[in-house]
This record gives sequence, structure tokens and C-alpha cells, in this order.
Amino acid sequence: MSKTYIFKPVMEHGELQKAVDLQVDTWGREIVTALAQLVAAIHNGGCVIGAYDSDRMIGFVYGFPGITDISKKPHLVSHMMAVDSDYRNQGIGESLKRRQREWAIEKGYEKITWTFDPLEIKNGYLNLSKLGGYVRTYYVSYYGITQDKINKGMPTDRFLLEWDLLSEPVVNAGMKKEKYGNISDYPLALDFSIQDSLPVSGDVVRRDGEKVLLVPAPKDIQALKNRSFELAYDWRMKIRQAIQALFSDGYVLVAAIPSDDVGYYILEKETRNTKRSGK
Repeated sequence: MSKTYIFKPVMEHGELQKAVDLQVDTWGREIVTALAQLVAAIHNGGCVIGAYDSDRMIGFVYGFPGITDISKKPHLVSHMMAVDSDYRNQGIGESLKRRQREWAIEKGYEKITWTFDPLEIKNGYLNLSKLGGYVRTYYVSYYGITQDKINKGMPTDRFLLEWDLLSEPVVNAGMKKEKYGNISDYPLALDFSIQDSLPVSGDVVRRDGEKVLLVPAPKDIQALKNRSFELAYDWRMKIRQAIQALFSDGYVLVAAIPSDDVGYYILEKETRNTKRSGK
């Protein structure tokens, strides 16, 4: 980032209300974590971290403690993150996540989880390749059909991202980008074509014996939805089919690489040597 911003935990009600307002600006009023819930979480093992330009909140990340079958002991569930539209594409979201990691380690957490939309390949690049997380769980229509500004009319499928805070890929940022940088080395598990400058999903391809496979996703799903909701919806169904089949076959989603017309998710066959903790 060319400018220095301030990142700090948020406790005061007035500042927490700014986080609520930022949610409304980002998603609309349908999907909002209320101020009362933020306050309760903060007092019971959770945290809100704000990003500031002077006294203006320009972003925040919010998490609360959880226990699931994925992690037998408490981990932090990172539930909401938003960045003001005037400040996007400056690395603020990545910085918020890294501050959240520091806070979580100080409090004794070893893992953070959060969900993200498989169609948002830019988020995949941040979460997987830059931050070092991985995915082995696919939720179908996690939030149902919502009417917020970003998800309206689309099944809210989600990946569950696992972020092992002290693991080598997390500590050594950029390791995955180096390891999986050459996408031409790997075959596709989902075909696609470009028609009239739009990405069109093709058939799911069964490939046996491959250690690493690619699943493409539109480079900008929001722009695609504005031009052709039907194409965007078909991508949702095809990616769902391809990823669920690969997870069932023992693959883990380990990285995402941006490209010209589409981005690529990279899935690796899990072996005894590569098996992640908690499984």
C-alpha cells in the first residue's frame, strides 16, 4: 500500500456502528451483523479489527469463537470482512486478515476459518495463494437464496477456508504462488470456452491418477452476472459439480491463480504426507 493506514481492535459502540454501516454499504440491509451481536462476541472471545484512514473506518474484519468437527478445540470463525469501495485493491483486506491472525495467536487460537463464494476467484487468490489457507469442504446454498446486492438470485454456495495459523504456507507468505505458478503444467477438471468475449462453462471432466487438477472460474463474476445471469448460474452449477466430485475423490483445494479470461482453482490429491491437521 502506498499510504499508511491504522489497524486496531474496535471496542467502542460508536466505532462498531461504523462497521455496521459499512456492511450496509457493501451488501445492503439483508446481510448485517448487528451492533449488539458484535458487542456480545467481543466480550466472549471474538474480535472486531478496524482499518482507518485518519478517523474514517475504511474496513473491518469480525470473528467469533467456534468449535466444530473440523477443529476439536476452539478456533476463530472469521464471519465478516468489508472494505470501503473507495479503498479497495490496495491490500487492505489482506492486512486486516494478517492483523486478525496476530490477534488470534495472542489469544491462543491456532486456526481461523471462514467461508467465501467459489465464484469469487479474486477472494480465492487472496485466501488460498496469498494467505496460505486451504479448502476441503463445500457448502451448497449455505445462506439459502438471499436478496442482498451481491448474492441476489444466486444459490449461496460457499467454500470453508481453513487457516492454520502456524503452518508453513501461512508463515511463509507467497510459497504457494511459487509452487503452483505454472498453470500450463496441470489438466482441467472442468472445460470452458470463450464466446463473444464471455467465459462459458463446459463439461466436468473425469481424470484419474492426476496429482494436481485445475477448475476454472470467471475472472469477474459480478460483471458476468450483469451481462448474462444464465451463464453465471451455469458456472455455479458446474463448479459445484466439479469441486464436490474432487473433494469426494480426496483432493484438497490449495491455491488459486488469476489469468486473462478466467482464474483457476488448484486442487491437489491428498496423501499421507500432505494430509492437513484436523481431518
